[in-house]
Amino acid sequence: MKKILLLAILVIQNISAQIVSKDNLFASNGIYSTPNYDAWSKMVQNSDGNIYFTYTKNNGMTPSPSFLSKLTATGTIDTTFGNSGEIQLPYTSYDSQLKMQQDGKLLIQAFTSDANINYSVVIRILPNGQLDNTFGVNGIAKIADINPDLNVRGYGLVLQNNKIIVYGQKTIIPLQDPTGIICRLNENGSLDTTFGMNGFINNFSNFNLVALDNQSNIIGFGYNKADPTGSAYVGAVAKYNADGQLITGFGNTGIVNLTFNPGYIQSAILDSNNNIIFSSFDPNAAGSLNKINANGTFDPSFTANFNSSFSSLNDILSIVEKNGYYYIGGMNYAQNGGEFFISKIAQNGQIDPVFNYFVETDPNLTTVGDMIINDNNIIANGSGYIVKYLLNSMTLATTNPGKSSSAVAIENPVSQNLIFTSKDRVTKIEIFSVGGQVIKTIKDSHSSVSDLSKGIYTAKVTFENGNTTSRKLIKN
Repeated sequence: MKKILLLAILVIQNISAQIVSKDNLFASNGIYSTPNYDAWSKMVQNSDGNIYFTYTKNNGMTPSPSFLSKLTATGTIDTTFGNSGEIQLPYTSYDSQLKMQQDGKLLIQAFTSDANINYSVVIRILPNGQLDNTFGVNGIAKIADINPDLNVRGYGLVLQNNKIIVYGQKTIIPLQDPTGIICRLNENGSLDTTFGMNGFINNFSNFNLVALDNQSNIIGFGYNKADPTGSAYVGAVAKYNADGQLITGFGNTGIVNLTFNPGYIQSAILDSNNNIIFSSFDPNAAGSLNKINANGTFDPSFTANFNSSFSSLNDILSIVEKNGYYYIGGMNYAQNGGEFFISKIAQNGQIDPVFNYFVETDPNLTTVGDMIINDNNIIANGSGYIVKYLLNSMTLATTNPGKSSSAVAIENPVSQNLIFTSKDRVTKIEIFSVGGQVIKTIKDSHSSVSDLSKGIYTAKVTFENGNTTSRKLIKN
């Protein structure tokens, strides 16, 4: 292959990015197809760029069996994981929750029942795809009387150091009000009775989000009764300490009720500033993005800014915060009845003018349900497909064009040695994996990179004058 010198010119600028294409080196032309897909899927990525994902397979069985599978960084099934690349889960989970512990073990939430008792099930799986028999009973912990809510949204897992917070909704009994439930498991899967009241929190109507804030407090968001004696529900935020006791200094009782019902909550996160960002569905206006401040007050200007940024209807099913921005994914209704939709939103609710938004043209790719945001790529999961999009990190927004520039030319693709030239002194070049991890640092031109596997990397160049720039690097 003929080598090309890539010239990277940097004016002191903030780097933003746009989706430029699918990564043709990932799976088949950037797309991995889940076999016989029948439900929502969740995914996590480890530091090597490998992807673990859940899915439910439509094979004529009732209920449909659920699986955990593993892709390599290049989008191929890792056959060393589980049984030829997957493990069938002991219980079905139509909309599973998937978390990765710091030690690489994987946690999945599912549901089951026996006789007249419903259970939330937490399954722990080793990095090699085998059940972790040190957890619960043969790798499975059951908590009685925890269910998803009626919208199959209000449940999940939260990692709290070595313990596991599980939330959902108490089994609904006719003529009784719904009750949200939070409990905590010890590292071995047993119930932690020091949490809340004998291991449980049950003083809130419905949790759609449970998360840890910057002070390790537990934040719950969802619906609560506007009046304990009435029948109307409003949006609400609850704040508990790390051991599940209400912090009464938050609002009047530890729970702040909003003045309105937020409608059908589709996705929600707690951001790095302790604000709640959530999407809600309106059948007339499709998805709207909203913000609740850290003190529990609603920010109407954020919603107004967001709604004014889009002329077409969008459903928002995934929200990910990275580097001070909110990446949103879901469905756009502008063409073909629905396509993958991805955008980037600033902290004031306005669309990022450089990234703008991306709408897929492939009619098979209809709905993004989960995303992984890396520095140089976005991995989107939905409609039975996992798609890897490349970002153009050289799309720049100039903040001070009057200052001098730095330039570097890098020989690309690279085989044995990384060769570069620059008019300014280069202090180091850091090479990042697809997962955003630094895997090699070099200081001199002609340095060996023969130890790198074939694939695509990002090279971040740091100059002596403090400037930096990044380029895609192809290793043959």
